[in-house]
Amino acid sequence: MTTHLVLLVDDDPVFTQFTKNLLQAKGLKVVTTFNKAEALTAFEDQSFSCAVLDIFLPDGSGVDLIKPFRAHSPTTPIIMVSGQSDVEEVVRAMKDGASDYIKKPFHGEELVLKIQMALENSQTKVELQELKSKVRVDEEYHLLFSLGERMSKLQGTVDQVANTDITVLVSGESGTGKELMARALHKASDRVGQPFIKVNCAALPRELLESELFGFEKGAFTGAHRRKYGRFEMAQNGTIFLDEISEMHLDLQSKLLHVLQEKQYYRIGGEKEVKANCRILTATNKNLERMVDEGRFRRDLFYRINVVNIVIPPLRERKDDITILSDYFLQRYSEMYNREQVPISPRLMEMFLSYTWPGNVRELENNIKRYIILGNEAQLISEFTRKRDNGGYTTPTEMDGSFSPQSGVFEVSALKTALPKEIVPTKRSDAPVAGANATLKEVSKIAQRNAERELIGRVLGQTRWNRRKAATILDISYKALLYKIKDCGLDEN
Repeated sequence: MTTHLVLLVDDDPVFTQFTKNLLQAKGLKVVTTFNKAEALTAFEDQSFSCAVLDIFLPDGSGVDLIKPFRAHSPTTPIIMVSGQSDVEEVVRAMKDGASDYIKKPFHGEELVLKIQMALENSQTKVELQELKSKVRVDEEYHLLFSLGERMSKLQGTVDQVANTDITVLVSGESGTGKELMARALHKASDRVGQPFIKVNCAALPRELLESELFGFEKGAFTGAHRRKYGRFEMAQNGTIFLDEISEMHLDLQSKLLHVLQEKQYYRIGGEKEVKANCRILTATNKNLERMVDEGRFRRDLFYRINVVNIVIPPLRERKDDITILSDYFLQRYSEMYNREQVPISPRLMEMFLSYTWPGNVRELENNIKRYIILGNEAQLISEFTRKRDNGGYTTPTEMDGSFSPQSGVFEVSALKTALPKEIVPTKRSDAPVAGANATLKEVSKIAQRNAERELIGRVLGQTRWNRRKAATILDISYKALLYKIKDCGLDEN
């Protein structure tokens, strides 16, 4: 039977001792601290099943502890306690991620009941997430290798190298499924029950990437108020996946080479070596050999990570996979967005099969999402007809408002067939004549804004103004959606 460890943070010694005795009598272990600084140190040094935080502490509000606690342990339930009625702090606590709130004075059993309920809910969420992740990984693994002949051949390579500790470089164009291949290697290995940690080397500047990978000690630099564990430590006994490794700075490449050779490293500002017991997988969409010749990537590191190179072919070279992938995405996203599954017509599928797919599987996935959400394949047929007539796909231009499928910005021209005619530019006898560039740009921008307003308004209506859900459906960031709502003059009322 698991013994749960509870962190109790309160500056009242009488209340603290009373509560500690109460919880221990119920079979819980308790660690007590009396201020924010002590609480942060305790949370870094130990793993807690639950935290009970007083709102009013000598060195500030206990609510300020929630975000750092959540960053360190997203699933640990947090119960706020206060002897004063401060509605604003309670509201802030719940917004920041507190699980529950209890006001002093209270009956001891009331706190015990809240802790028990919080622990049960937390465990249920963890088990549900683990189950969903396992089902998703199993599903995608079988999908990956049940495709055409070229992908099936790669399964033999995966089976050969999965249970070894050699480094593997997964190469391929953007959107081909390199992360999925890395997860397949992890799933087929004897490390499958251990963490799989992904790091996108292109997403962070050099200084942040170094601390993200290797962590740092308290006081290592300005702002380092506590120790931070790096991704290599998080991946202990498991697998770390370094995506877009070609974007890693040369200085960091040197440190990574040391990790590969010595299986150990130092945290930033640290004096004690940390063991790196994890398997390293890497991925790139660049030609690393060319980068080595140009001096932009270390030759010795290239040889270290390129022990086995799995090259994922682009979607245009495996046309047989398009039908299978389309059916998979159609079923998956119809269920996710609670929409009726409408089969793809032979005409649209013919266009899919004749298209070059510069964005590969990711572009196909995004088009299926759009097909499901908007429920009208006429716009996709119109868009793919235009792409076919332009030699496979179109280059983004300022005039037609179209953008790369990976950009997260909607292709306005593809939406025109679904929008009211009055907001779609049409040919008229009094249309601006050729050469009036400023006027044409203005017309294009107006059309783009009107199309965005129409689409965003429709999706917000479908989600009852759940902006986060709408951002997911629209495939843009939450902040970008808020900006668009303001820019388009949309109002919930």
